[in-house]
Amino acid sequence: MHHPFSSFIKKYFTFSKKDRNGIIVLVVLILFAILTGIVVDYIPVNDEVDYSEFEKAFNEWEMAKENNTQNNQTLFPFNPNTISETSLDSLLLPEYVKRNLINYRKAGGKIKTVSGFRKIYGMNDSIYAAVEEYIEIPGEPLQPEERGRDKTEKTENNFPPSEAIKQKEDGESYTRYVIELNSADSSELVKLNGVGPVFASRIVKFRDLLGGFYSGEQLLEVYNFPEETYNSVASHVTVDTSGINKIRINFAGYSDLIRHPYLNKKQVQSIINYRTRNGALKSVEDLLRLNLVDSVTYRKVKPYLSSR
Repeated sequence: MHHPFSSFIKKYFTFSKKDRNGIIVLVVLILFAILTGIVVDYIPVNDEVDYSEFEKAFNEWEMAKENNTQNNQTLFPFNPNTISETSLDSLLLPEYVKRNLINYRKAGGKIKTVSGFRKIYGMNDSIYAAVEEYIEIPGEPLQPEERGRDKTEKTENNFPPSEAIKQKEDGESYTRYVIELNSADSSELVKLNGVGPVFASRIVKFRDLLGGFYSGEQLLEVYNFPEETYNSVASHVTVDTSGINKIRINFAGYSDLIRHPYLNKKQVQSIINYRTRNGALKSVEDLLRLNLVDSVTYRKVKPYLSSR
């Protein structure tokens, strides 16, 4: 009876040299795998990793960065029409307000009065109140000490004197006060007949969403704004369209376009898809020519768009 190992040795030498080398390599790999499994079983494993030191260091870095940013920003007198982007970075204002101011100026907008700064997209009453006294507009009729006066001061006609218009009726002259919708704040709007705090707040919010009014009739689009109220205030409001915040349709992203009340998801996606396939639109009129929006939407949204 032959021993199995002796039989294997005899058969082993019957293989070619190449086959014998292959068998040796295979045996070595099997032994290595067995030994590795044995060694690994004896290696202690720490199932829990302590990230507390890392988190502490990261939080300290975040706080230091935030404090450094705030320490480098302050409020100082500035002209919103001429302040450089470098100086604007040092001004203690929300980043989105600074960005919108730059975009407004690039689109050709100019702030003519201190209160006109209120029309910058994203501005609200609290931010405006904090910076109002630092705004300097050359030729602004209000002196710095006058800016702190109560804006709710009533006049004879119960309208803030934002603009006085002399008119004659039956041979007698009288003064009619008119409010500019794109620069008026809530305290001015409540002076309009039938416009209380709720509607004043809705007008300001809708104006911010639009990017400014281009027509007084847009008041009728304010949520639940009565037609009879509009008819009573129509002769007491005016609109300065130079303050409209325009959207650059060739550079705006989906979130920038969908934010506008006059554009829906389908229209925004059509604009994005066209730009992706064909490149930039040559003009705002292309939106209608290429059927990216319908004619009704086009007429309403055209004042808020720029192709440059």
